[in-house]
Amino acid sequence: MTGLILVNLYTYFQYGGTMFDRYFEKQEKKSPMAGKLAFDKGTKYYIGIIRGEGHTSKRGDVYYIEQAGGRLIDVSKENVEVRDPQL
Repeated sequence: MTGLILVNLYTYFQYGGTMFDRYFEKQEKKSPMAGKLAFDKGTKYYIGIIRGEGHTSKRGDVYYIEQAGGRLIDVSKENVEVRDPQL
């Protein structure tokens, strides 16, 4: 019993969760914009692929955008033009 508690404490602090999280964790709603392309409204330059939406105290409503190379950034929705990927 003590070993189970110690293992869960270790995984909680090391990885941010326990082995039981997948049973109790709520599924996040997927953004309808996920997978679409993000372009800067001012310059029309490509920013990256939208992976989700959220709200920050600094920028307000934001898109979480994955840039080329895998880096994830948050950009205010006001500054993003969303386009469907062309097949």
